[in-house]
Amino acid sequence: MSIQNQDETVAIDAGTGFVKCVCSHMRATFPSVYATRRMSRWEDPKEGIVEAVGYEAVRMRVYPDAVVVRAVLEGRVAEERAFVAIIREAARQLGCSDQIGSATVVMGLPYGAAEHKQALEKIVERNLKPSRVIAIPQSIGTLLSEDARTGLVISIGQGTTELMAFDDLKPVTGLSMPQACDYLYDGLEYLEYERRKPEKRRLDNFVALLANHLAEFESKLAHPYEVYLSGGGALIEGLCKQLETKIQRTLHMAKDPVYSNALGLYKLGTVVSSSEGPKGISLPP
Repeated sequence: MSIQNQDETVAIDAGTGFVKCVCSHMRATFPSVYATRRMSRWEDPKEGIVEAVGYEAVRMRVYPDAVVVRAVLEGRVAEERAFVAIIREAARQLGCSDQIGSATVVMGLPYGAAEHKQALEKIVERNLKPSRVIAIPQSIGTLLSEDARTGLVISIGQGTTELMAFDDLKPVTGLSMPQACDYLYDGLEYLEYERRKPEKRRLDNFVALLANHLAEFESKLAHPYEVYLSGGGALIEGLCKQLETKIQRTLHMAKDPVYSNALGLYKLGTVVSSSEGPKGISLPP
């Protein structure tokens, strides 16, 4: 999602695994995890409830009574309180908490989550009270971050893998695969993906599924597209080369796969906020 105000645009891509946020002078990422627990009398005589977001929420798992949840699941808000907490944390980490209330918010959603668009917009309107909220297919961010307008995007996230084709930034068609990093890692193992390599069997199966979906997806298109690969899953060791071998073609790896959607939404936010309007970008009414 992207938050724009009179001073700047801030992009927040809230996924199943991680929140990625970008502004003009910095960027940040943290797990899309929210946790609560009741402190013991040794910690607080009143036994108050504490909450945590991101890595602090993950560390809270050591307490047996901690309740740890994901804020977003496959493009939909899994728990409103958790979702609002991670969005506010993103703004805090970027130093723009005081500016959200007057912002224009542009949110990215998986292609298959279109039915949750209005509900998500209403949650943001109700809790953050921005001046405007827009939800669009998130994969358009990858194209914009690569300075492209036409292409096929494969974005491998934590909860979904997106396949979307765009002609001049207008969505042609799309597919949300339920297999993504969750398919490769158990529980919260993905948080240490740089040290924890997925089992070869799981990776082989995932690449085969992805190649089959891609072949079927492309067979329905009127012409071939350059394929852009993005998302945190694109960085899994061996995945890109294995997929290229399987489909016998070269993929265009996004320059910054983790932040590509957020960087593109940042660009989109600056365009939407301009006096000239969206300049050919197809947006919902």
